[in-house]
Amino acid sequence: MEPVDNIKARVEALQALGLSHGANASDIRDAWRDIAFHSHPDHTGGDYSGFSKAKTAYDFLRKEGLTANKPDKSSLPRRPQLKKRLIDLDANEIEHCRSMLRPNQVLPHAGNKQRAAEDSDAQGLASSHVPEAIGCFGRELTYFVATPVCEGSNRVVLPTSVLASCRKGEPEILTFQSKSTGAGEVVVPDAIRERKFPGAKSVKIRFEADQSSRETFCLAS
Repeated sequence: MEPVDNIKARVEALQALGLSHGANASDIRDAWRDIAFHSHPDHTGGDYSGFSKAKTAYDFLRKEGLTANKPDKSSLPRRPQLKKRLIDLDANEIEHCRSMLRPNQVLPHAGNKQRAAEDSDAQGLASSHVPEAIGCFGRELTYFVATPVCEGSNRVVLPTSVLASCRKGEPEILTFQSKSTGAGEVVVPDAIRERKFPGAKSVKIRFEADQSSRETFCLAS
């Protein structure tokens, strides 16, 4: 049945029940009950015409889904809205991250002596950073670093178990290159995010981020 024919059939079925096109499911059921009672052959001396016409109309509307009450959207449980939260790292956490950047510190992800030597050399050349707070929006993480990103090599220590049930995981040192200096945002590549940040959907690092930047994060929709 073509859409236009379908609409016409609905209008005719409603008219057969004595209803207008704006009738709702409750109106249709009430009209059918009234007609079914008064037009029943037991009340019309055996005449089936009115009853049959009304039943055909009601059956059509029922198949079209017009006789069932639709759930009230206002009564349905609402999906909980995600809220942004800010986690301020305490002094011990910040100091632990800083200790991992010191020249004589053995990096936890060094897989062999050569890698350890390379990382040790890089410590003296790269600008080092430690976050002061972590913004969470669902599974999206934003690390707030007060220091500005520097041109060239940069190293930042990031706690990685923010989304875990407990925050006991060892922080990770990430190294990246920058072509500019100052404020900015770095997005951690998916390959690294999947390995080092369990459960995170995205990971960003904001540099030269002050208290105002954190407040803006919490207030932004």
